[in-house]
Amino acid sequence: MENYEVVGEDTTDRTITNYLVDILVVDSTETSYKVRWTYRDMKVHFEDVDSLYSGLVNKLMSLSGGTVVEIQTDELGTFKEVSNWEEIRDYYLVAKDSMKVFFGNIPQVNDVVDGMFNTYTTKSAIESASIKDIHQFLNFHGAELKIGDPVYSTMKFPDGTGTALMDALVTIELTGIYPEDDDYSVYSIVEINPDQLKILAKKNVRIILPNAEEAEIEEAFEQIGELWSVIENYAVIHHWGWPRYTKEVRTSGSDKKSKVEIRIMEIV
Repeated sequence: MENYEVVGEDTTDRTITNYLVDILVVDSTETSYKVRWTYRDMKVHFEDVDSLYSGLVNKLMSLSGGTVVEIQTDELGTFKEVSNWEEIRDYYLVAKDSMKVFFGNIPQVNDVVDGMFNTYTTKSAIESASIKDIHQFLNFHGAELKIGDPVYSTMKFPDGTGTALMDALVTIELTGIYPEDDDYSVYSIVEINPDQLKILAKKNVRIILPNAEEAEIEEAFEQIGELWSVIENYAVIHHWGWPRYTKEVRTSGSDKKSKVEIRIMEIV
């Protein structure tokens, strides 16, 4: 996974994360599957960041917990829920306390840390914000498509806090069938409603900076300009239904600054 920020035409920050995941089908019925994702061997590479930030991330990675996610799907493999969300919530609570200690329990910093981690205290927030790779892996499960015949639709897309839904325009297309390899390729793009995205951004700023004046927030957003968020997903899927390869590109920001998250997954 690669994250980077772009200001104008310059890349100002880049982080690359590599890890392995063991995926195990724990149980199945006629209508569901129980699947366990176990994360291991995580490595993070920073470019041009100070030792304080690097030390903080390494400290968070050393915390116990947060490495196992258990999910439920329906009979077609479509995501339904996270089963052990309480354990993941507890991991984030420990991480929040560790960050406060790391920064010396400064009240102003504590407010920011609370704002960052308070979004991970509910089941819906964890399901929408902290398991992006699982959603990516299961992105095309349950769909029926014809080659060369794109499907256009609107859907409700969860915000990062798990407390609201935004309208999104969705396009899905079966782009190729390859009998010699016994697989096929699929592409999708999700475009979030920009007006609703701006409302969400203001809401999150107020959570992170509860003491900021309303006029200050409005002035900041006027300078930022129009916001946008696009999610593209490409996958090569074997006949058994699991993606051999999947690449997701999440791009969000404004004309002045944008953030790109590239997540590539391959079966090894």
